[in-house]
Amino acid sequence: MKNLFPDDYLNSILDVTPAYLKERGLGGVILDIDNTLVGHNAPIPDERTLALLEEYRRAGIGVCVVSNNNSDRVRLFCEKIGVADFVSDALKPAAQGYKKAADMLGLSPGQTAAAGDQIFTDVWGARRAGCYAVLLKPIHRGGEGAFIAFKRLFERPLLRIIRKRFPGR
Repeated sequence: MKNLFPDDYLNSILDVTPAYLKERGLGGVILDIDNTLVGHNAPIPDERTLALLEEYRRAGIGVCVVSNNNSDRVRLFCEKIGVADFVSDALKPAAQGYKKAADMLGLSPGQTAAAGDQIFTDVWGARRAGCYAVLLKPIHRGGEGAFIAFKRLFERPLLRIIRKRFPGR
C-alpha cells in the first residue's frame, strides 16, 4: 500500500525545477507524457514546459520519457521536444521501464525522480523501481478514455489522503 503514495505532490511539471531536483540530490527526471507534459494525446507541450526541458539540459539534469504509449507516439513526441532517451510500451506500473530509464541516464533509480499524473501507473511504478515519485495534478481530464477514467475513480480516496499529507497543494 505504501507504494501508492508519492514522495511529493505538486501542481504541475513546472514545479519540478532543476533546483527542486538538486535540493533532493536527484540528477535525472523520468517523465510521463499524457496529462503530465501535455493534455491527453496533444502533440507538443506549451512553451513553458519546453523552456523547463531546456533548463534541465542547461543544469545537467538527465531526462527520459517513460510511457505506456506505443513506440511511434513516444518516439515522435520525444523528437519534437528534443529528448533522446525514452521507453515506450513500458507496461507501467511495472518497475522495469523506470529502471531502464534510470540506467539510460547513467543513474540509479534512487538518484532519479519520476513525475506523472496517475497513482496506479506513475506513482506505483516509480516507487516499485525505487525512484523518487512525484504525483502531479493532471493537465486536462477530458478525452482520457474509459479505462483511465475508471482508474481515476479508485484514485479518489487515495488523493484525499495525499492532499492531507501535502496541505496547500
